[in-house]
Amino acid sequence: MESVDRIDINKKRAIPPLAKLIMMLAVILGLVLHTCWKKTQGDNLQISDIQLSNITRISLDISFTIASRADIELEKSFMIEIYTTSGDLLANKLTRLTIPPKTRKRYIKVLQKFNMPLESPDDIGDFKIYVYK
Repeated sequence: MESVDRIDINKKRAIPPLAKLIMMLAVILGLVLHTCWKKTQGDNLQISDIQLSNITRISLDISFTIASRADIELEKSFMIEIYTTSGDLLANKLTRLTIPPKTRKRYIKVLQKFNMPLESPDDIGDFKIYVYK
């Protein structure tokens, strides 16, 4: 009868130092490339033509245009903030948009939850839209 020696799968084997070095360099390079990509990703978006419309005591519509110069589809979160003339935060909204590559698209968002009632449309002082990170 023939005897067959099996490989002991429970035996601990050391990872060669060269393999450890290659893996460490690959991880460091991946982190550097990911950081560079994240820094330049926001530069591919341009927000313009911000307009307020349908202003009531409890809601308003904000429309804006986003131009994308990226070669890939981007899914980003945008923060919309509306301030009064005295500098108080009137309303804010966090919205998530999927932006197609190399396009210029118009969006309309409705803000309905105000921190305080709006007395007149002239009380709106400043508004901001930016990429939320």
